[in-house]
This record gives sequence, C-alpha cells and structure tokens, in this order.
Amino acid sequence: MSSNIIFFSDMDDTLIQTRRKTDFNRAVEVGAFNTKGEESSFYYKGTKLFIDKLLDSSITIIPTTARSISSYYRTTLSQDKRIKYAILNFGATILINNKIDTEWENRINNKLNKISMESLLYEIKEILDSELDIKLIDNFYVNIHNKIKFDNSKIKNIVENFLENQDNFYLHHNDNSFAILPTFLNKKFAVEYLIEELNPILTLGAGDNRSDLDFMNIIDFKILPKNILIEIV
Repeated sequence: MSSNIIFFSDMDDTLIQTRRKTDFNRAVEVGAFNTKGEESSFYYKGTKLFIDKLLDSSITIIPTTARSISSYYRTTLSQDKRIKYAILNFGATILINNKIDTEWENRINNKLNKISMESLLYEIKEILDSELDIKLIDNFYVNIHNKIKFDNSKIKNIVENFLENQDNFYLHHNDNSFAILPTFLNKKFAVEYLIEELNPILTLGAGDNRSDLDFMNIIDFKILPKNILIEIV
C-alpha cells in the first residue's frame, strides 16, 4: 500500500488569483503569465508558503485545472520539479513528469472519436453573437469567452436551451467564461484514475467552483478558499 497523501487542487481562484481579483494590499508572488509574457496571476504569500511546506513534505500536490497544457506551462507551479503529476483540460489530459499519460489519453481519444466537436463548434457559433470569442480547445471542449459586456445570463440561457436537446454535452460556467464539455470530460474521472493508480492512504481536495465539487466529493477532506460560497454536498 502507498504511504502517500495526495492533495488535488484547482489552480485559478484557488491557489492563484487573476490580477483583477488580487488584493495588492497583501504580499503576493507571481503565479502565472499571459500569452504576451506579462504577469497575470498571483499567489498570496501565505498560500505560496503553504504549497512549499506541502511540497517539502511527503504530500503529493496534483494541480487539477481547466487550463490547457500551454496555459499550465505559463504558471510558475508547472516549473517546480517537485510537481510530478498534473490534471489539465478539465480532466482530459494527465501529465506525469511533464509527459502525457498515454493510457489516459487513449481512453479520452476513444470517446472523442464517437462525437463531433467540430459540429458542436459550428452549431454554437450559429446561435451566439459573432463578437463572442468562441474556440475549440485542443478538440476537447468549446470555450466561450465574453470579452465584451454582453449579458452573461442571456448567453447562459441560450446555451442551456441548446443543450436541452444534447445528451453528450454539459455546460461549465465561471464568471464571464463558458465551456461546453463532453459528459465524459470531468476532473472527477481523472482524479479517480490517479487515485486508483497511486493508491494513497489519504486524499485532500481544494476548489472554488461548484463543478470542483465533483472531484472534491470523492476525496477525504475538502478545502475551500475564503469567501467562496458553494454548497458542500
């Protein structure tokens, strides 16, 4: 039996904060960069100290995030040699020592082959405002970013109405970003896979979004950031 304790943690708004949400009256460290190389997200010093203490112990930290591989590599945590595993793309990708876990990749690809993400992208673009930033991310999911001050609730209602007739997809909503994901894509499934592979004696989980509860509800202890109001069930 493994003696490891594993800490599965969401990243954005859990471990690191976007510039818009960061309280710069507190001591901070850079946590991530945008595509232009500019500082974009930040750790509070206390959070960074907590992470370092865990990494220096026998506890395994596994970032469990919606970030893509390229986006994850723009975080400072991804460069820490003490991080061996990462769950990315809402659970579609697992990295082990910065290499894609091919067994998990094959499982996901076998399921992706049975649906058409390109068709989904086309249909979503047909029903939403053309000024929205709508992209297919790594063929895993459709991302909708509301960069302009459209009504988020209206966008959400349109997509939810569309998905009522779709059995293979569901909606993830976070602030002004939306993701339409295949039902087999969920952080929970990747967490279950790694728990089975690593057989830890104890698991911890942290997240800020209601969707994070899917994986947090299968681990032993939940951790929530301050001021996050989500129902614990």
